[in-house]
Amino acid sequence: MNNEKNEIVSNIASNISYYRKKLNLTQLELAEKLNYSDKSISKWERGEGVPDIFVLKELSVFFGVSIDSLTQKRKGPFMILKYRNVLAHFYASICLLVGILVYGILQMLEVDYPNYYFMIYSMPAAALVVLIFYIIWQRMRNVIIYLTVFIWTLSLSIYLGLNHPNAYWVLIITIPIYLFFIFMIYVIYKPKKLK
Repeated sequence: MNNEKNEIVSNIASNISYYRKKLNLTQLELAEKLNYSDKSISKWERGEGVPDIFVLKELSVFFGVSIDSLTQKRKGPFMILKYRNVLAHFYASICLLVGILVYGILQMLEVDYPNYYFMIYSMPAAALVVLIFYIIWQRMRNVIIYLTVFIWTLSLSIYLGLNHPNAYWVLIITIPIYLFFIFMIYVIYKPKKLK
């Protein structure tokens, strides 16, 4: 019985550490999300203590695994990030699909409007959807990538939609806006990595 208890404590300790590292979180960041101290997280990961059942439930929801996955020995690689990426890109593909469908319907109806605008407008919408997911999940590398895609596809959409000789100013104005957002991401998220 005592041996089984030690094995469960050891499994919980290694699994909390494993899942936390897979989400690229420090002990402090995980502690902030759970409203616990980083010392508690450290104690759990060393096997010197075990979170109560309510905290285990909260951890399982946060990591996207079952409570059994936290208490048993891991059998395979951690797949939540893969599923998160698939989910984000699935919703983005819906935006692109809507743009293509509207384009196709208007093409068949022979509407007197540049139908390709709908496909162009769906690109920043799709990038925005993925960007929101990555902001929520705090995946900063992906936030920067999709922020870049969103800002520049939005700028390009506006540029093509204006159809004016001086529309190139939209692209020029986008440069300081883009740099401002990159700077804000650095200011907001970089200090957390330095702590």
